Parts: sequence; structure tokens; C-alpha cells
Amino acid sequence: MVVSLLVCRCRILYSTSLKDKRRAVKSGLSRIRHRLNLSVAEVGSQNDRQWADLAVVGVGSDRRIVDRELKEAVRILEAIDGLEIVDVEISFL
Repeated sequence: MVVSLLVCRCRILYSTSLKDKRRAVKSGLSRIRHRLNLSVAEVGSQNDRQWADLAVVGVGSDRRIVDRELKEAVRILEAIDGLEIVDVEISFL
């Protein structure tokens, strides 16, 4: 069994309120949930309108498969308009 954690620090461009931020973050998180078999959540900077800390967790039987899904999650987040990824860290537990 392989458990992997992706922590992603994102900057929300063009956000003037927490409502704008939630729209961009929620869009990314729902796309990941629906396309991949991963758990996602906003875990930090929740009261800052320009920054978001996101966590994505995958569990599987093969490290390569879980790693590929997490990298696909990063690509999905990169495609979100107004969301810029600043830092990405993947760790296997």
C-alpha cells in the first residue's frame, strides 16, 4: 500500500475578495475530485484572498500510479484560470 501527499501553495490572481478566491479554488478541487480518485482540501491561508494551500492525497497499490495521478492533479490546477502554482511538494508515506 502506498499513501502519497501533495501539498500545493497557490496564488490567486485577480482576486479582490474571498468569494473570488473560493470560486477559483473550488473549481480546481471539484475538477480533481471528479476526474481522479484523490481526496482534496484547502488546508491553509483560508482567510487570505490571494493565497491558498491545497492538499491532495492518494492511496494505491503502486507508487507509479499514485505519482502519475498526483502529477495529473497539478496539471489540472495549472489549467485553472486565475490560479498560479508557486510551490509543489510530493511526499510518500
